[in-house]
Amino acid sequence: MTLPTKLQEIVDDIASMSREEKLETLIAYAESFPPLPERLKGEREKMEAVPECMTPVFLMAEKQPDGGLIFHFDIPPQSPTVRGLASILANGLNGSKPEEIILVPSDFYHPMNLQEAVSQQRLNGFIGVLSHMKQVAVNFIENKTAPE
Repeated sequence: MTLPTKLQEIVDDIASMSREEKLETLIAYAESFPPLPERLKGEREKMEAVPECMTPVFLMAEKQPDGGLIFHFDIPPQSPTVRGLASILANGLNGSKPEEIILVPSDFYHPMNLQEAVSQQRLNGFIGVLSHMKQVAVNFIENKTAPE
């Protein structure tokens, strides 16, 4: 399985961690999770909802001049686990080309053994976020979403 370099590095790092280290890492990712840019606040209707998550999660992407996508998320701050999981995806996939994003397998996270640290319900939401990120990437490929 070939993943974008940044995502592969995250997978490799987390794979070797203990359960406690995984939890600490998720919290660190949640704490460093960037807020939704001011210019996008109030634009939720233009964002992709992720109904697989129990927490309200919305995402969108902007195409960069080099063709890479930058994802933005609207996730409540009181949902640190969800924010941490989404941050893993954002850190690992931001800057990747849509063609790279759509090739990320839905089970790419298995080597990280995240089930040691989070519930299956949270993992289902994580897979849902990835699925929606991939759909946004497909939309860019099919030119359904105009570049910013």
